[in-house]
Formats: sequence, structure tokens, C-alpha cells
Amino acid sequence: MRPWKALFVTTDDDIHEWWFRWQLDRYSLLYGMMFSLVYNGLTQYSLINDKSNSNILSGRLALLVSFAATVFIASYTTMTVICTNKPDCNEIHPYVVWVPVTGFIVLRNMVGILRTRYSSFFAWFGRISLELFVCQYHIWLAADTHGVLVLIPSYPVANVLITSFIFICICHELHHITEVLTPFLVPNDALRAMRNLTVFLFLLMAIGVHDGVF
Repeated sequence: MRPWKALFVTTDDDIHEWWFRWQLDRYSLLYGMMFSLVYNGLTQYSLINDKSNSNILSGRLALLVSFAATVFIASYTTMTVICTNKPDCNEIHPYVVWVPVTGFIVLRNMVGILRTRYSSFFAWFGRISLELFVCQYHIWLAADTHGVLVLIPSYPVANVLITSFIFICICHELHHITEVLTPFLVPNDALRAMRNLTVFLFLLMAIGVHDGVF
């Protein structure tokens, strides 16, 4: 079995770009799932409560957790300064990317007065962060991420403004489309979800046979 060529190679039949992106983010999904599992478990058993304005933890435990989170961020910052060889940094990144993220989340949400105050502007962007991350490679950038999309030559500022506006609008619409389609594609009912998965696999196999994958 060989993979779909168009999904993994660039226009010059080079797989290195896909391999590079996969290496950097290959464990991010696992980290996110583990964090969500721990968070849901803590809230379900009322070990933490982030719905109120009070601090999540108190006393020595709060100081200990805050200190650990600070060490997380400081350690990662130190590593980025010490690591001067980009290939080596890229090799380490997938294993330690969770460290500064976890540290920031803990410090940001530990204190109630900080957790309940936020920027509506950045919160709006946060709701479409997944679409922004995915679409940047297809809209904002060009030449397999080695260039920038140019719609207005010789006017870099105007070009950035126009492409950014288009980029954000498309991401916003994709987010809305995803919200509408998700209940139909991934329903809460187990039987319907299994039915959709079976149909998807059959369609995938049919496309694979047509493209000579099998």
C-alpha cells in the first residue's frame, strides 16, 4: 500500500515539507487529549472549580503549583536560548512543547481575578484558532510555506492588509461551517456515528482504488 501522493508531496515530488510539519506537531493531539481528560476528571470530581471568581487552589498547594508552572516556562525559555542549532531544536520540540503551554495555562487560570478578565478581541480570535492554524498554510503563505501570497505587488503593507482580511474572513466562515456540519458528521448517537464512519471508510477505499493506492 502506498499513500496518496497529493497529500504528502509538494509540486516537485518532495516529501520533506510534510515530514517536517508532521515531526513538529505529531504529539500535539495526544497532549491536548491528555490535558482535556485530566481537566474533565478534576472538574467532575469537584477537585477544581473554574466557574467562580475565586482562586482554583489555595494555600501552599497554590504556591507549589504556581512555582512549578513558573519553572516550566523558565525552563523552556532557557532551552530556546541555549539551543542554537535549529535541527536539534526541531527534534526536541515535539517532546517538550506541552511544558510552556501547561505552565501558561496554570498561571493564567490559577488566580480568579486574572481568569475572569480577558480581551474580547483576542477571545474572538481564539474561537477560530484551529481554522487560523490550518488555513495559514493555504491562504496566507505560498510556495509550500516558503513564500507569501501577493495580491498587490509593490505595496507590501496593502498586500498584508488585504490578504489578512481575506484570511480571517475565510477562517471565520470555515468555523461556522464546521459548527453546522459537526452534529451531522459526528453525531452523539453511537450507531449513527458508526454508520458515518463506515460510509467514510468505504468512500476512502473507493477513492484509493480509483487512484491506484491499493
